Amino acid sequence: MIVLKKIFKKILKTIGLLILLLVVVLVAARLSLKTDDELKAEEAKALSDKKLDELRSACEAYVRMSVINKSTLDMSVFGSNRWLGDDGKFYATQEFSAKNKFGLEQKFRAVCIEDKDGKTDYRLEEMSGS
Repeated sequence: MIVLKKIFKKILKTIGLLILLLVVVLVAARLSLKTDDELKAEEAKALSDKKLDELRSACEAYVRMSVINKSTLDMSVFGSNRWLGDDGKFYATQEFSAKNKFGLEQKFRAVCIEDKDGKTDYRLEEMSGS
C-alpha cells in the first residue's frame, strides 16, 4: 500500500511537471508571435525597399541614357542614396561624372522622385565646384 502511494505521488508529480512544461511552451510560442501591426509594418517596409530599389535602378538607367559620352561615365558608389520622404514620396539620388562634348569632365547629381500615384520626376543637377 505504501509502495502504491509513492508510485501514485511520482505519477502525479510527473504529470504536474509535464503540464507546467506545456504551459511554458505555449506562453513562449504566444510571446514570439508577431502582431498584425508588426506584420503590416514588415510588409510595408519590404514593399518600400522594393520600390526604392526599382527607383534607384530607373534613376541609373536615366543617367546612362542622358550622358553624351557614355564611355566617360563614372557613377559614384558612395554618391548613391535612396529614402522614403515624410511626404510619402520615394527619392533616389545618384552622383556621377562624365565628359561633355568638349572633353571637359563635369559632376552631376541625378534626382529621381516617385510619388504615391506612381508619377516620376527625373532631373540632372550640375554639382557646384565641378
